[in-house]
Amino acid sequence: MKKSCLTTILFLLSAFLLFHFVFHPTSVGEWRTLPTAPEMEHDAGKRPILLIPLDSRPPCREFVINGGKIIGHDVITPPTEYMDYYSKAGETTEMRQWLAENMGSAETVILSVDQLLSGGLLAAREAHISHADIDALAAYLRTLHTAHPTVPLHAFYILPRAIPQDGIEGWRERRALLAYARLLGRAGEGLPVDVDEMERLRREFPPEDLEKYLAHFDESTALASMLIELTEEGVLTRLILGQDDGEEYSVGNLKKRELAALLAQKHIAQERAMIVHGADEIALSMLARLSVDELGAHGGAAPRIALRYARADMADMIFPFMAISNDVTAREKIAMLGAALAENGTSSDLTLLISAGDSGADTLGTRTPAAAAVKDMLAAGTRVALVDLSRHFHAEETLLPILIEKGVPVNALTAYAGWNTASNAIGTALAQAVLYHCAIERAENTEERARAAYANLAFLTGRIAEDEFYLKETIDRINDTLRNAGYRNTADLDLTRNWRWANDLLANDLNRRICSYENTAAYRAPFVQSNLRLRAMRSNITAYYPWPRTFEIRLDAQPTVELDNNYH
Repeated sequence: MKKSCLTTILFLLSAFLLFHFVFHPTSVGEWRTLPTAPEMEHDAGKRPILLIPLDSRPPCREFVINGGKIIGHDVITPPTEYMDYYSKAGETTEMRQWLAENMGSAETVILSVDQLLSGGLLAAREAHISHADIDALAAYLRTLHTAHPTVPLHAFYILPRAIPQDGIEGWRERRALLAYARLLGRAGEGLPVDVDEMERLRREFPPEDLEKYLAHFDESTALASMLIELTEEGVLTRLILGQDDGEEYSVGNLKKRELAALLAQKHIAQERAMIVHGADEIALSMLARLSVDELGAHGGAAPRIALRYARADMADMIFPFMAISNDVTAREKIAMLGAALAENGTSSDLTLLISAGDSGADTLGTRTPAAAAVKDMLAAGTRVALVDLSRHFHAEETLLPILIEKGVPVNALTAYAGWNTASNAIGTALAQAVLYHCAIERAENTEERARAAYANLAFLTGRIAEDEFYLKETIDRINDTLRNAGYRNTADLDLTRNWRWANDLLANDLNRRICSYENTAAYRAPFVQSNLRLRAMRSNITAYYPWPRTFEIRLDAQPTVELDNNYH
């Protein structure tokens, strides 16, 4: 053989081996592509869970549906035409009829009282609740329970936020009323207040505004008291009372104390009724609690959760729209899920790591050591649920960009959340992680573990794409583009005239960002989880604006994921 031919053959062989083993290392194992979630069969023996969502936003509906996929449960929701649409309330009569007709085929019902009574959270913030409304709802729920006594009803209701109703006109009046209400809250707590300041504020809004504002809390308290009565009767299996956008001192806090006293008076145990902070994440948390209960019914132990912070003082930080610290929030959510807190370095099933970024508190230097800690935990096989908070909602305050920069295998995370308030993010990450833990604990074979792993990775992919790439980056670029085009209120963009353009901006910017992410070592690195060796190939994200504003997106993730068949 001529020397030139031999050289050519050796070169081609070397190129093939380099590509095959280095750039495309399929020879390490026999990789196969996992089916996407719609192609995966759920357990035919499981009856569906019915969900009446808080409203039609994705966190209240799609998150719960996708959480159900992790545990192999179908979560069924009412037809779209019955649901609310932004400021348009849902059809409560049709919603109640749908629930009554479908409850008999369900395993469990998770229902939002705000949706059943008022047509969604936004409508509930403005609604007048009469005694007749409360009595009619009580009769309806009792009838449901009588007709289907073996189907548990898990209800949640959101207590009013401190901000005055939109129906109270005038921003100066609303601002003065809120300041006055905060002082009422302080006085109700027995703290000293400036009486002269209260009188000055009192003159800045008409008496009927204060009457309407306080009546809203009285009506809500009467409704919540009725729900507590139904819990005592056994009509409701579990009741969660959430507090929307809490503050340190408010009229709502005083009413919440009354409700807590009523629960104590009736000796209703915490596992049957709780008052918690938060709203949007509650339905997902209730689904996770159901999964913990199911695990316990089959002899499994409640998950043990270790709580860790990127810096010690982040535990006591109080972030926007919260009345309590990150640490109190996390402990409250752990208790709500029926999980156990692993104290003082005792063994745990997963670690909740909270990074609370605040450029004003000089936390940016914590990100590199926190990234190293995450890398070490993942390498040791620790399941890590990462809460990536940002006080000012800026990417430079978050941990994820550093994880990507340092090549930490982010797809090995058990959960990720960094959106909106601390209670939303902590509750969502914990619920996802607990759902996945329960699914793996109950999985009987490789296929069931692979199904749960795929559904969990799809959930994780969506959270990273929305919480980091959209809410910390893309949304600002889109809002700037819209403002440059003459729009002044991008929070309420008229999508009926500009639907295609706005969604094109969203798709192009988000896809560009995700494409860059997919080409990083952090994304493409194979990882071991639940005795499976996996690797993500593509995110396959689609997103659009479901409501006429840019604040939220409806996002679907169906990642391409490969499983190493030869890994043991």
